[in-house]
Amino acid sequence: MLEDNLPSWRQDLKSSRKKEGKSPTNRWIQLATVSDKNEPRLRTVVFRGWYKDSSMIIFTDRRSEKIGHLTSNPNAEILWFFLKTKSQYRFKGKILELKDNKNYWDSLSEKSKSSWFWGSPGEKINPQVRSDYEISSKIPKSENFVVLNFEIDSVDLLKLEQPIHKRYLWEKINNWEKVAINP
Repeated sequence: MLEDNLPSWRQDLKSSRKKEGKSPTNRWIQLATVSDKNEPRLRTVVFRGWYKDSSMIIFTDRRSEKIGHLTSNPNAEILWFFLKTKSQYRFKGKILELKDNKNYWDSLSEKSKSSWFWGSPGEKINPQVRSDYEISSKIPKSENFVVLNFEIDSVDLLKLEQPIHKRYLWEKINNWEKVAINP
């Protein structure tokens, strides 16, 4: 553990993010869940920050299919790839809804808040639904706004280096000890 009690993988991740700069990959992560039919589902979501030392925050719409997936099976995996450092982080853990999410809602711009009142994800766009809240200056908290807390149990880092790739594993059960493993 680092002196400020953060797992050492957080420092590696911070370094990768810093080198990535303002690239969208600095915030875009891929989230994998399992459907009710036991089929994998993968989508890109936005990293919104940290809840605890080893918990990521993700915003989503309550009406999205991932909510059903996570209700029946909270196990998930996140893949975060950084092109500039050629580093691939795989995070495994469980995702639970944070019920106390008002502070996260309050941190959104008015334009972003309005998107939570659009039609359900995957439905045909209804232009009238979008415009109703775009003109409002004070938007109430939407019931569709969900904050997910991804509680990380393990981190697998693959560094695509030459001449030999490097790979490391951290597990919460092992007090986040960094272990070098075969790539």
